[in-house]
Amino acid sequence: MKLKNSIIDPLGKNIADDLHWIQLEKKWGLSKFPVVIGGEGPPLLCLHGFDSSFLEFRRIYPLLKNKFKLIIPDLLGFGFSPRISSINYNSENIIINLTDIIHKLKITQKINIVGASMGGSVAFSLTKKIKTDIDKMILLSPAGLFAKPKKIPRPFNQMGAAFLGLPIVRKNLCRQAFASPDQSVGVAEEQIASIHLGCKGWRNSLACFAKSGGFGGTYENFNSIEIKTICGVDDRILGVDELNKFQNINNLNLVRLKNCGHLPHLDLPQLTEKMIIDFLLN
Repeated sequence: MKLKNSIIDPLGKNIADDLHWIQLEKKWGLSKFPVVIGGEGPPLLCLHGFDSSFLEFRRIYPLLKNKFKLIIPDLLGFGFSPRISSINYNSENIIINLTDIIHKLKITQKINIVGASMGGSVAFSLTKKIKTDIDKMILLSPAGLFAKPKKIPRPFNQMGAAFLGLPIVRKNLCRQAFASPDQSVGVAEEQIASIHLGCKGWRNSLACFAKSGGFGGTYENFNSIEIKTICGVDDRILGVDELNKFQNINNLNLVRLKNCGHLPHLDLPQLTEKMIIDFLLN
């Protein structure tokens, strides 16, 4: 309730209405993990990007809620997830935590996945664990598919996390993600891009993730699951070289959207919603 009341964006408040806290077993310290659960239909797992949270899906959530049962967790060590001192915040534990959440929810149908930015790499990595439980995947400007993980040693990992916590840096990163930041970014967007920084342990979990190398080279996990990839023509985060690689891999089934940056689900939520429904339900 405290989180919801602090959010400026009405769509942020709306998605926070469906936030549940899922308690996991002893290896997670019996901690409760934040997961948005809402809607009716086939299960759709939505995975946010680096240093983000479930709030990233706020604009597309009410559009998809009429067609799917949406499951939107905060990834381990990110967003509003609890930080546990004994946990190593690396890609392996993120996937283990995610599969534990999925099993806890007792989902009986095959899952569709939407992975945004780093969430695309998380989706590919997840297929190694639960391939038979996944139907199709939508990748929104996926990051980390080809380059190998790059470990950032101490103290540079801590310095990098501290840098990412600076207000001017947060503001610039938020603006960089949109195609037309002067029209798209205001106080509400800047707040959501930074609101989770107030969580205890944010800096240390981010530094731990950086030290581990994070997600990288995840496309090697491709295993015949049907994929559609949606990227913006004006994506200033992935860069031209990465987007060209997507174009040359038929399995990724790339579509590029005009007037769209790194976040199709925020820049063009109605169009992105239509493409998701057409691909997953038809």
